[in-house]
Amino acid sequence: MIINIWFTRAKIEINNMQCREKQVRPSFFVCRRMKITGSSGDRERIAIFVPNGRDMEEFIKKMREAYPVSDGALQLFLRHTERVTLPKGHLLIRDGVVEKYSYFIVRGFARGFLYRDGKDATIWFATAGMSLLSMNAYLFRSSGYENVELLEECDLLKISNETLDGLFEKEVELANWGRRMSDRIILRMERLFVERYFLTAAERYRLLVEREPEILQKAPLRDIASYLGISQVSLSRIRSGVQ
Repeated sequence: MIINIWFTRAKIEINNMQCREKQVRPSFFVCRRMKITGSSGDRERIAIFVPNGRDMEEFIKKMREAYPVSDGALQLFLRHTERVTLPKGHLLIRDGVVEKYSYFIVRGFARGFLYRDGKDATIWFATAGMSLLSMNAYLFRSSGYENVELLEECDLLKISNETLDGLFEKEVELANWGRRMSDRIILRMERLFVERYFLTAAERYRLLVEREPEILQKAPLRDIASYLGISQVSLSRIRSGVQ
């Protein structure tokens, strides 16, 4: 039998109870303990896996750009996550619900939005390397105010808020990484708030083109207009050069 999980087999491949050595990249690894039952009785093996594909390597690169976590801290974090793939249009987080899980994007694109009185307002976009969570649920274990929609098929790391808190308390490197991630979110929201007050819609659009071109490639115009705080008609005029 061959054991497959969401990490590519690297150090040990179990095939009819035979183990074969394979070369691994030492920078990226996760250890998992396995109990194997065979004719000679129960045996235990430590299997070492490397993350599956370039998407995961890119996620780890972005994780370390926020804070240079060591291999040990990285292994600890990945060992407590579950990798899930969800379709475009999936509503990952809903307002009014006490969400139990947080997510990190390995591959994909999503948006956060508010929905009140039949109106939909996009408040942020997220891409690979970023987090998806309900702030109220994570910080206060109370119902959230935001919704999170996947704008394309997403490959995510899923972890319970309770487990994530425990990792931050146990491992200072992960706590520092989480703090840096939070700092980036706060800075981004503050910048958006200030620009809404002091820049014209055309100026805000030009900054979006310069800073985050991926949004223009992947998000519907209605969501981009909502994010900029203007109507879709106004956005079309700006895009066509009509002020």
